[in-house]
Amino acid sequence: TPFLDPEVADFAFTLPDRFKVRGRFGKYLLRTWLARTCPAAAPWARKQGFTVPVEAWIAPRAADIAPRVAEVSAVRRLRSPEAVAAAFAPGGKGAWPLLFLAVWSLIHLEGVEPADALEACTGRV
Repeated sequence: TPFLDPEVADFAFTLPDRFKVRGRFGKYLLRTWLARTCPAAAPWARKQGFTVPVEAWIAPRAADIAPRVAEVSAVRRLRSPEAVAAAFAPGGKGAWPLLFLAVWSLIHLEGVEPADALEACTGRV
């Protein structure tokens, strides 16, 4: 989440638009820097997604993780405990984003140490 860092965001907001977007390329300044520093990263290539079997990783412990995630303040503002449980149920959608939101908000909004945030949400470090 480096682009959510307040100092990085403050810097980026002050940049003229020509450094942020050119043509169909966003993050223009970052891409230009990356092209010089690490061209193998192909910074001008089209965005492409990647798949990680996170839902499959969560599934065996979903019943334990769902109530922990539902207790996190940021998640409570968006979803009821029943909606969180449904997301973590077999065939449910959105478990990964909710888990990520819970861990992220504990760290960045509530000041919890990363290992403690992960343990609070999953019961494991």
